[in-house]
Amino acid sequence: MSQPSRMHAPASQDKNRRKPDHNEGAHNPDYENITLAFRNKDQIKLSQSTPTNQAKFKPSQDTAQVPPWLYRTIMMLYVLLALIFLSCIILSALVLVKNSQMSKELWTLRAELSNVSNTVWNIQEYQNLQKNIWKAVQGDINNAKNELTSKIQTGNNKLNTVSADITQIKKTLEALEKNAQPKPSK
Repeated sequence: MSQPSRMHAPASQDKNRRKPDHNEGAHNPDYENITLAFRNKDQIKLSQSTPTNQAKFKPSQDTAQVPPWLYRTIMMLYVLLALIFLSCIILSALVLVKNSQMSKELWTLRAELSNVSNTVWNIQEYQNLQKNIWKAVQGDINNAKNELTSKIQTGNNKLNTVSADITQIKKTLEALEKNAQPKPSK
């Protein structure tokens, strides 16, 4: 009965030993010598024990066995992480494709807006040209109207003088007739 308690004593001592930090004593030769001495001491104790004791020896608690479900769970987490990563890549690709489509649509819309803007500009130019043409036509109409009114006025004035001229011509003709008639001889 005392043998199993001896077997657990080194294990509990191993358990209670403080583990060194990751970089602790990495470059200290004294520390390396101390750790080698402890390892050699543990190996000597194990080799001195009887073979029956070695068969009953249980592994220390430092090397506790990991339950099998933990490996499966970790693998499931890795698979889940990979799936999430793949979905992120797929979503990124979809966003890029959609962005490309939106960019093409925006370029098309920009071209259409440019065409509309050019059309509106052309319409405004045509309207300005039409206004200028109408102004020119109205100016020509006013000039023709003024010329006609002046010619009509001149014609009316001439008509007024024609009647006076006609009466003058009549008087002149009557006077010529009187002078041209033979005088009766006596």
